[in-house]
Amino acid sequence: MSAMLECGEWRTAKRMATLSTGNGECCCLAVSNDGKWIAAGTWSDRAALSVWDATTYKEVFKYEDISYVSAVDFSPDSKRLVSASNSNSGGIIVWDVASNKQVQTLHHKDVIAAKYSPTGDRIATATPYSVRVWDSNDYRLLVDIHVKVTPYFRTALVWFNGHLFALSKNILKQFDAATGSAVAKWPVPDSDGYSCISLPKHGKFIAYSTKSTITLWDTSTHAQLGLIQRPQDIQTIAFSPDEQSLAFGGKDGKISIIRVSRIINSIPSSPLPPTPREPDIRADDAASDPSVPLSRLHPTLQEPAIQIDDAVLDSWKHDQLENAETLLTAAISESQNPAHPVFASRALVRTRLGKWDAALVDAERAIIVFMAGEYPDAISRVDDLIATVSFNSTCYVFRKAYMYLLLGNSQVESSDYETAIQSFECARAQIRDHVRPPLFAISLITGWKFDNLDITIRQRLCEALYAAGRTNDAAKCFHELKTELGGHDDNLEWAHPFGQHSSEKLEGLGDTAADALRHDEAISHYTIALYLVSSSPHAILIKRSKAWLATGSWKQALDDANEVIALDPSSPWGYEMRHAALHKGGDYDNAADAFETMLTKMAESPDPDVQRYGDQYVSPSSTRATIRKVVHRTLRHSPRVLINTTTGRLHNSAEQASAFESLQIFKELVSSTTTRIDYVRIKCEVREYFRYVMLSHKWENNEPLFQQVVHIAVYDLEESPTHDKLQTFCKIVRDTGFDWAWSDTCCIDKSDHFVLQEALVAMFKWYQGSAMMIVFLRGVRPSSPCGALAGSLWNTRAWTLQEYIAAKVIHFYTEDWTLYRDLELPNHKESPEVISEMERATRVSAEQLIALRPGLSSIREKLHLASTRRTTWVEDAAYSLLGIFSAIGIPAIYGEGEASLGRLLANVLTRSGDASILAWTGESSPFNSCLPARITVFHGPATTHLPPPIPDSEMERIIARFRTPSFDLSVALRLYDRLNKLPTPRFAESRMTLPCIAFQLPRFSSSRTRSGRVYRADTIAFGTVEIRTKYDLSRMRSLYLIHPWLDNLIEHGHMHGGAFTEDDVLLPPSPNMDDEEISGDELDNEGIDDDDDSSLSEPELPSTATPAQTAPVDRETGARQLVARLRQPFGALLLTVASTGRRDGAVDYKRVAADSLINVQLQESVSLADILDNVRVLDVL
Repeated sequence: MSAMLECGEWRTAKRMATLSTGNGECCCLAVSNDGKWIAAGTWSDRAALSVWDATTYKEVFKYEDISYVSAVDFSPDSKRLVSASNSNSGGIIVWDVASNKQVQTLHHKDVIAAKYSPTGDRIATATPYSVRVWDSNDYRLLVDIHVKVTPYFRTALVWFNGHLFALSKNILKQFDAATGSAVAKWPVPDSDGYSCISLPKHGKFIAYSTKSTITLWDTSTHAQLGLIQRPQDIQTIAFSPDEQSLAFGGKDGKISIIRVSRIINSIPSSPLPPTPREPDIRADDAASDPSVPLSRLHPTLQEPAIQIDDAVLDSWKHDQLENAETLLTAAISESQNPAHPVFASRALVRTRLGKWDAALVDAERAIIVFMAGEYPDAISRVDDLIATVSFNSTCYVFRKAYMYLLLGNSQVESSDYETAIQSFECARAQIRDHVRPPLFAISLITGWKFDNLDITIRQRLCEALYAAGRTNDAAKCFHELKTELGGHDDNLEWAHPFGQHSSEKLEGLGDTAADALRHDEAISHYTIALYLVSSSPHAILIKRSKAWLATGSWKQALDDANEVIALDPSSPWGYEMRHAALHKGGDYDNAADAFETMLTKMAESPDPDVQRYGDQYVSPSSTRATIRKVVHRTLRHSPRVLINTTTGRLHNSAEQASAFESLQIFKELVSSTTTRIDYVRIKCEVREYFRYVMLSHKWENNEPLFQQVVHIAVYDLEESPTHDKLQTFCKIVRDTGFDWAWSDTCCIDKSDHFVLQEALVAMFKWYQGSAMMIVFLRGVRPSSPCGALAGSLWNTRAWTLQEYIAAKVIHFYTEDWTLYRDLELPNHKESPEVISEMERATRVSAEQLIALRPGLSSIREKLHLASTRRTTWVEDAAYSLLGIFSAIGIPAIYGEGEASLGRLLANVLTRSGDASILAWTGESSPFNSCLPARITVFHGPATTHLPPPIPDSEMERIIARFRTPSFDLSVALRLYDRLNKLPTPRFAESRMTLPCIAFQLPRFSSSRTRSGRVYRADTIAFGTVEIRTKYDLSRMRSLYLIHPWLDNLIEHGHMHGGAFTEDDVLLPPSPNMDDEEISGDELDNEGIDDDDDSSLSEPELPSTATPAQTAPVDRETGARQLVARLRQPFGALLLTVASTGRRDGAVDYKRVAADSLINVQLQESVSLADILDNVRVLDVL
């Protein structure tokens, strides 16, 4: 069914056009202020919103995707149109009139009204349960007024001067649109159908319609100004543009127009016949005069009855005092003998209107005095009455209470809040235990409202307490009242703004207290504020949660956080406080989960600011990944398997990492990391946990091996001396405060070649990285004499050498597990007694021992120290040095015998170029003839083979001699250049490439001695040479004496085999050094592979630095210095041609081991040219 609109001229009512709105009844209409547009909406489930050109009446826009259009309104500038839908899924749509496009949608279902403010900067909307005010520029919700709005409105809202008028349960209510606070309210006739309100621009009165009546009301005094009745079913009303007329229309399709003045003058003026007086009056002074409307204030059982016309009574009851006075005055003027009750009634009405001089003298003196403002005098008079009453005084008690109420109101207006509080408390005390009588007449006389008097008094008491700054007391009073009434009483309309203001005040007081660290006080303020706030308590709950947390009450803080989450699961802030509370309570796992959820909520937030706020945080998953990287990095430098000293079980690296993640400290690190990962703290905590203690001891029979312990705890091993050793070691480590221990007996799976190989090379670093090493001295007892350590079996073993050198902190224990010599020092390695004994045992100073580092520094010194140590297996003489020399890539092959030492020395020589390794006398290795078979050959000094250094002063004198014309400088330079271009000694498998100066020997003469054969030869280069060896040189062909110490000749900067010195290049710090730093980038870019063993290698370093570095010399000076050093004595090596039959025709050589040093010196007769001709690079097998 299509609705039709009739358009006509206002004053002539001439029809100008008929417009069709589509389906349904046309229920709302609006015309733009510029007169260009007409908009209308229909009431149907398939409704339509239509806009017409007001000059051509042509439809320019129609929107049909809408149902039940309840309101349309143009903005004052006519550029915007707002429409509202009353459907459950509907809402408010703002349209651009020129383009007919939607500008904004405000989701607000069941809307019954939408209205632009006169200034156009606000939009008011109404639903059956609230009125809301929106900013019309950015469409923010500014005010949400909780009020029940009559749902059958055609026009539910009216704007005037920043105020909004709305109808709620037959009560017209006026609100401040800026704050939402109630300004005024007054009752209007019941509407038995649709209602409508309209307000002219001057705002002096408001029109209200029901189905059959239209009334006008004064917006200031709330008095009824006029009333008209019409038979038609009134649907809508509106004032004319000149505000002189009012139009209204009904269901009959007719529109009527009436002058406003006729409505105001429509009150009946006929005489009012008196109503017979009711027989229940008790008034001694009025007994003989039935026309007296009220008795004097004498004791009565109940209120006096009223003799008055029904019309006057109706006006009086509804506070239409001006109308009541007009009716009574008309009755008096039109009657020759007005009834006495009429005069009395008018006197009372005028008393309420404040017309004191015109009031009749028979009005009650107490009432007149009270209404004139003499409250204490009036209260005193009522007290006198109560004192004289011998029966029921309840009526007077309630009147006295009301007087106290008004007295308190007056005191509030004077800002005397404390006195007002006393008055309100007196008022409440009067009626606390009384049941209110009807008090109908006194209400008419005074205008006092005795309904819900106790509630009114308590409301005023709350307001006075708040105004006096006693916010907590006000809040408690308010909470008690609100709880008692259940929050559903209409008299609590003031509750929302009062509760809001009070809660805001208390929240501010709580903030101030919290800022001053008075957290208990803050909690008190926040708690009371929460009693008052009716909606959105999130912010206060979060603040109280923080305050609880500051006092250590994490459970209460958690309760508040959980309540915030329950109120708004999509908000991140509740999860933020939940994380803080759980972290404070030590529930780190759930705290991290809450923090992760908080970050998810921030990322999902539609607010970009919240999303950006979340960017500052670090997720728990990122923190876990970082911690795991630090753990992985730490474990890379620790033994692969450790003993957990608490459980006694073996743990591999993965199990060690898992054990750390089960600790509270791991969970606390994850939970506590929020905005920045604290790498330093993470590193410290990880290192603290993974500190381990190493056992150093002499192996014995029946040691517990890996396969015996891998499935049981070491503490469960059967009793034996070696098991007791391991168990006691673990217990001492545990009792000292360490979680991890290591023993080479059970922590290396020797059946796994890779594991064994890794351990042999890495063991030095493991000892070096340990927190402590415990040395068990089998055979040393507490009663052993001084020096027992130096002479102990432990001090003779090859493996214990590297353990002592590597470990930073050592504790020595005797065989009954008491501290050696009762040393209570934190580090026995620093004990003077221990230092003295170790120097005696090694014949090396403590400073020299401390200076040793793993790698290629001090090669001869390390070999010298190892030469005195014994091993059970021949191969261990070499394998025990793998870590000391950082020898990577040398497989452990037990059974290879003496070749193991050859392979080690070949590796060291190739990496270092240190030819001093060749400076020995004894038997040759089966690996290569230039290398020794046993390490004991290094017990003697290497310096006997090497040319002795020439003092600086002597070198200057020699060079001075070489500055003569007889010195062949050109040959010297050629020799110098040749030697500088030679490669360093190196091995390829077992073949050594050896640069040297070689001199062939002539035939020998030989003789025998007790110690062996002695061979002598007269040579041009060296004179007579004597060689002692067990080998028969006569059977050998082409013997050569070689000078391999070329580095010493040209002084490359290396003094192989010299004094103990530190490395030219500092080694990287140990991963367990306290001063090492680690950065986030370093962790993120580390790219660590679980199977990567590169961490075990060391950079290749030169053997040692010279004792005193000299400035670089020029080439000529270097050549002269070379010639000077060539004339120095040196230990030569004896080589012979090997019979290998190489296909390429090249010659291989073998070293002939001598029993003693072959000490020679080049003769002065040997020319530099001859020396140059003898420079060779030989392949030695």
